[in-house]
Amino acid sequence: MRHRPPRGVRMRRAANRAEPGEEEVLELTLGEPAHGGACVAREESGRVVFVRHGLPGERVRARVTSTRNTLAWAEVAEVLDPSPDRVPSVWPEAGPGGVGGGELAHVRPSAQRRWKETVLRGQLRRVGGEALLDAVTALGGVRVDPTPGDGDEADPLLGRRTRIELVVTPDGRAGMHRYRTREVVGVEEMPLAVPAIQELGLFGSDSPWGGVWRAGDRVRAVAPNGGKAVLVAPSGAWALREGRPTRVEDEPLTWTVRRPGGAPDAQETFSVRARGFWQSHVRGAETLAEAVMRASQVAEGDRVMELYSGAGLFTRFLAQAAGPAGRVASLEGDEGAVADATANLEGWPQAETFVGTVDAAGVLELAGELGAGGASEGRGSEAAADVVVLDPPRAGAGREVCRALCSLGAPRVVLVSCDPAAGARDLRALVEGGYALESFEAWDLFPHTHHVEFVAGLTRG
Repeated sequence: MRHRPPRGVRMRRAANRAEPGEEEVLELTLGEPAHGGACVAREESGRVVFVRHGLPGERVRARVTSTRNTLAWAEVAEVLDPSPDRVPSVWPEAGPGGVGGGELAHVRPSAQRRWKETVLRGQLRRVGGEALLDAVTALGGVRVDPTPGDGDEADPLLGRRTRIELVVTPDGRAGMHRYRTREVVGVEEMPLAVPAIQELGLFGSDSPWGGVWRAGDRVRAVAPNGGKAVLVAPSGAWALREGRPTRVEDEPLTWTVRRPGGAPDAQETFSVRARGFWQSHVRGAETLAEAVMRASQVAEGDRVMELYSGAGLFTRFLAQAAGPAGRVASLEGDEGAVADATANLEGWPQAETFVGTVDAAGVLELAGELGAGGASEGRGSEAAADVVVLDPPRAGAGREVCRALCSLGAPRVVLVSCDPAAGARDLRALVEGGYALESFEAWDLFPHTHHVEFVAGLTRG
């Protein structure tokens, strides 16, 4: 594939190409952001360079970290002409030469959202096709909104993550991998984590957790909204009790979510294993549940099929909307998640959970569980389901799953995606299979990273 530089990008070489073993430093004027958290530039020779820790329009000196054919990857070593959207990094340890997980920590929050809009718009066009981008444009265009509560420009968006993944360093400290390496380095602070995680005292050389786990152990810190933080490691579950690391029971954690469309105090509780999946942003589950219910428009008596259903967050609200006369069938490949979902759906007999591989055969088998005919009044559909909701992992659902969904002919499909490229690919497959885009919403659920989440509603066209 040939790479063309974004219009207006200028670049000149600051030094000759380095010999093997020597450091190569380039002077660049950076172009638009690319999917993955870097800005794009191009050498006069035609080599494309993806530069992390910069901003569009900045002139920088960048140190090349790796190369492949006509591509190179680099990190900003010096900012010569800064962007007005550059701010002091809220997490310097994730800066050049540091750990992953905070590649936009130097970017003003509103500019982070504009960055993600540019990337999402580009992926919709390049991967999804011009027709798909035109459809989104007709709906108002690509707009990445702040998560509710994150819209204040003066807010540095710290303390939002309820879950972080750590690796134990050779000297027993809580650490993370240096970006794109296997090297584990100790972390001194984690400002992106919610206060309950920060209060565990995990970070720094004087941490009480030093030596509790073995080098290389993977440790997850989780803090359910409104609850105390726990840690899960190969040796079991841990918590800080009276300032000392203490083993605790590895019990499910309780999360609260505002009921979509309900009053602020209309809360639902969900039980999820500490090792299980839940949205990382403290208000992420609420935001996506609201969006899914808006896009799905589930009515009393509807039959709903849900794929990649996790711990049952959407499943419960879909079951509530479908009511006793409706039916919801969900499919998930992780047995632990299905166990969580089964517990979270107690009292909702119209919802059934199934564990199995989410592939074309699984889609058709789940449709068989719902049965053909008998669509809700007013829908006029003979499809097995009135609504299909899918929330695939970062790699996306894939063409075969999308083709299987299209063959079912459900009047409405809702796609949740956490990856612009995979999401655009899935949307294209659904549109080519006979669906028309009806709604498109996106949010910045992962401040200070390049990640973005969107929810798209489609109808049979």
